[in-house]
Amino acid sequence: MLEHVLASDASEVEVAAEGFRLRLVRKPGRAAASMPAGVGATADSGVRGSDGTPLVAPLTGVFYRAASPDTPPLVSVGDRVEAGAVVGLIETMKIFNEVLAEQGGRIATVLAESGQLVHAGDVLMTIEDIAEAVGEQAEL
Repeated sequence: MLEHVLASDASEVEVAAEGFRLRLVRKPGRAAASMPAGVGATADSGVRGSDGTPLVAPLTGVFYRAASPDTPPLVSVGDRVEAGAVVGLIETMKIFNEVLAEQGGRIATVLAESGQLVHAGDVLMTIEDIAEAVGEQAEL
């Protein structure tokens, strides 16, 4: 059941039976990837990897890399971003919602294509900490 809740846009679910009550509340901005591996997320989502920290879709909808078809993508691999920067858009029910970088750094990978349906918790891109990238280069 938890997998179904995590895959949905539900923000609150309550199950009650005789002598038992379970209430799940998703905090705003938290996605399925913050859950332990194997619980409604891919094995590596929510876990920092060599390509950086995953940036997950906050809700289900159609992902767009640009504000319109005629403009360049908001971010590309190698771009530096500040925490709170708009890195994409998700259209849900004819409303465009901004996808914000949760941390500053460098865009390491872009996994979602423009026009692709994404679900809450899907990894859209990864952001590499710039300080770590500089430290890795110094070790070489």
